[in-house]
Amino acid sequence: MPETTAEREVVLQTRSLEVHFDGQNHAGKKVRIRAVDGVDFTLHRGEIVALVGESGCGKTTMARVFSLIHAPTAGAVTVAGRPLKVAARNERRYYRQVQLIYQDPFASMNSLKKIRHIVGRVVSIHHRIRGRRAVRERVEELLARVNLTPAATFVDRHPTDLSGGQRQRVAIARALAVEPDVILADEPTSMLDASIRLEVLNLLADLRQRDGLSVLYITHDIASARYLSDRIDVMYGGRIIESGPTEQVVTDPVHPYTQLLIDSAPDPAHFKGSGHSAVQSSSTNAPVDNSVEVVGCRFANRCPAAQERCTSGPIPEFRLPGGRRVSCVLAEDREQVTSDDGTPPPRDVPGNDADTAKEETP
Repeated sequence: MPETTAEREVVLQTRSLEVHFDGQNHAGKKVRIRAVDGVDFTLHRGEIVALVGESGCGKTTMARVFSLIHAPTAGAVTVAGRPLKVAARNERRYYRQVQLIYQDPFASMNSLKKIRHIVGRVVSIHHRIRGRRAVRERVEELLARVNLTPAATFVDRHPTDLSGGQRQRVAIARALAVEPDVILADEPTSMLDASIRLEVLNLLADLRQRDGLSVLYITHDIASARYLSDRIDVMYGGRIIESGPTEQVVTDPVHPYTQLLIDSAPDPAHFKGSGHSAVQSSSTNAPVDNSVEVVGCRFANRCPAAQERCTSGPIPEFRLPGGRRVSCVLAEDREQVTSDDGTPPPRDVPGNDADTAKEETP
């Protein structure tokens, strides 16, 4: 019997994670930018989780925390059950567990070095393999693993000799050279032609299936997230606003922002002259300013379904059947919903419904 999500080992986890930076606003005034602001996130062994959201929502910052590029401002981060500070004391050992694949395959490799050096250097450092022949054989094994075949024809080429998709495969081979448990894939297909994006997604899926890798897939494209991932976490304004099994989130979204992400995905039915109406956008396209304190939902100023209570106080996280979590007042209308403290909203008692309870809370 396959393991359920609850039974799997947790490989990455955050609780109330905050990552803040000092910056300046348009007027040149110093501000505090809340790139990640109170995020709970979990990745299990052998699982692919997609972190989806628009540019500036904080999803890349999350990956950089796990890859030790950014330090958390507050909150707890654990890697394979160990606090991040403890796990990261030996960086070399840590990077054998967790590897980052960068977004840009053109800038993430030294174009003056051959592929056998780019991948072989990792092999030599992390596995102490010595001898040119032994290193070359290992490099060819890794290239074959990412479907760059025949591998012997690639090892002595430079990155400039390769297509974007081939370069990204080399980047994946380099990450696999340390035999990691977790791959952090930060928009790995966004700079590739549409014709070869599917190849990279299939490769990540095959690596999970064959080697049991856990993958954090970061993207703004909810369509590719649906194709690849087991679960989707939707991020906006530094916070995760909806999460759950992929098909449930995509086919039955609760948060209006999730719906807008789905509506923005390319749809052949909406081509010019088809007779279908264009996707209805929100009232304003201005992104959230993470340097400004917001009471309630950060999407409220763009939300087509915004209510007064969306900005009158903090929005609780509601739990829906199937392991879904939603930070939106619209979730109160769903059956069997519980609030973030795990208790059902007391709707059936006259004079003590969810709205009355909120009004009586000091």
